[in-house]
Amino acid sequence: MTSSRSIKRKKDREAQKKAKKAANEIGEAINRMPTSCEECGAKFDKNDKEALDGWRIAVYDEGPVHLVCPDCVPEDIKSKDE
Repeated sequence: MTSSRSIKRKKDREAQKKAKKAANEIGEAINRMPTSCEECGAKFDKNDKEALDGWRIAVYDEGPVHLVCPDCVPEDIKSKDE
């Protein structure tokens, strides 16, 4: 016979494992993130606060991550943000 406390601990451990796995996946995705524009090759500065707002990032389910500078963002996408 199992107690409700042991069932709760088991669920908590499983939730903790899932959260840790999700955090690791996010960390790996950040490490794989490109450092330059996919279109023109301009370098991306992670420390520039204004650059963080202007650059566009696209993450696909298959895994590729695309980074595009503000100059290369298509006009139709720019107009949606305004």
